[in-house]
Order: sequence, then C-alpha cells, then structure tokens
Amino acid sequence: MKIVGEVMEICVVIPFYNAEKYFAEALSSVLAQTLQPKEIIVIIDGCGEKAVCFLERFSGIKVINLPENVGASAARNAGVKAAKADWIAFLDADDQWKPDKLERQREFIVSHPEFSACHTGVEILTKGEITKQYTNKPFDLKIEDLLISSHVTPPSLLINKKSFESVGGFDESIRCSEDYDLSIRLVLAKILIGFCSDPLTIVRREMHNNLSSNSRRYLVGHMQLLIKHWSVFRGSEGAVSKYLYKTFITAGGKSNKVENRLMTLVGKIMKLLSPSLADS
Repeated sequence: MKIVGEVMEICVVIPFYNAEKYFAEALSSVLAQTLQPKEIIVIIDGCGEKAVCFLERFSGIKVINLPENVGASAARNAGVKAAKADWIAFLDADDQWKPDKLERQREFIVSHPEFSACHTGVEILTKGEITKQYTNKPFDLKIEDLLISSHVTPPSLLINKKSFESVGGFDESIRCSEDYDLSIRLVLAKILIGFCSDPLTIVRREMHNNLSSNSRRYLVGHMQLLIKHWSVFRGSEGAVSKYLYKTFITAGGKSNKVENRLMTLVGKIMKLLSPSLADS
C-alpha cells in the first residue's frame, strides 16, 4: 500500500448523535493535528434541525444530515461513501486524539506499506481522569487474537478507503460490536491491521450516549457477532465459552441494575462449571 511521496490524504468521519456536550473538544483535537486531514465529515444520525443549527457554528466541516436514526455503523458508512480522500480516520463525537495521532499513523504506514490499516494505543477517560490505558496489543492482528478480544476501537483506526469498502464497511445490522465484526472480516480478507502502541486516542467512558455503556445493547451486539462468525469461533477449542464468559461478565459490570447482576451471575456460574475461564 504505497503512499506516493509519503503524502497521505485523510478524511475524518465523525458520527453525531446528541453529542453537543463533547463535540467541540473532539473537533478541537482534530484541528490540532500536526498532520491535518483533507476533510472532516460529520454525519448527523437523525437528530434533526437542532443538531444542524448546533453544527453551523463550526467551520471547516462538511455535514451530512440523515433524516432518521440509523446507528453508528450506517452513519460511518455514509461518511466514508462521501469521502474524497484515500484514507479514513474514524472519531466518535465524544472522544479525542493526541495532537500527533494522524502523523504517527502515517509514519507507521510509510514504514510498513504492507499494512492497509493501523490502530493506536488507547487511554480511557472517565469523569475527567485517565483511568485505564491499553497499549499491549498484537503488532499484526491475527484471527486468533480476535477470538480473545476485539482490540480495535474505531476512534483509533486509520484505514485505506478501498480496503474498508472491499469488505462492505460496517455491518449496519449490528448496533453494538460493529467494530469487532469489522476487524474479523478485514483479517479474514487478509487485510493487514497494524498497531502503533503509543496511547494516541482518548476514549470517553461515561454513562451517556455511548453504546458500549449500555449493557443490553452490548449483550445483543456480542450475540449477533457470535452467531455471524460462529464457524470462526467454533473452529478454536474453548473460544465460544471464553467469549460468552467475557461477554456476560463485561455486560454485567456496566451498572448495578438487576439485569446486570443477572448477567454477572451467569458469568460466575460459567466459571464455576469451568474454572479455566478465569484465565480468559
């Protein structure tokens, strides 16, 4: 995947759904990039005229207004379709980038032209503080890695547009875990995804509109993914039970509601029946 003269034209795709509270911070982190993108496309996901009026105050962005709420997958796909640049960087409207995020990813692709995508280390922002950091991930993502964890979060991903479109983009029928599904399909299609370990992406984890903070949607999305890629998980001994255990434990830990406690209980019962799951 050669970049002629080391020039990389990037389109930043930002889905927008009731994200007025944090959008200015997200956009500022894009405008502060040492490598400036060619275009910034914001897709309003069925929020109506209120969102249109809000976004009018920001310059340097192209706004696509979807008439109905179709979900992040369809919104991102619409943004990619409208993009003129050859490379796509996704950012959620409540997340942020470190100033050299795009530049470091360009350097990675130039140094490793066999890769068609690159993601970065991630910091988790909760209530204004960095609470976790994820920098220990596979350099070259393999299918066996994806049986353990999704690894790639959209705000950290830079991908060649043709490679993204070659696998059909995000699956619009999956409202949560769509990033996990995309990674599996890319790797199965032998599209190489590299990892830049520096934590250049800041992902906000608050109990607001973040889909991954909703335990029920998280559980449904993970079940959709397991059914869709059943043959992949079934082909590795123990992968299905480990996946289900992590899914129930993670979903259950998202709040103290009764249904969340039930999800956690299911995970604990699975561990009692199979103690080896504690190592997954």
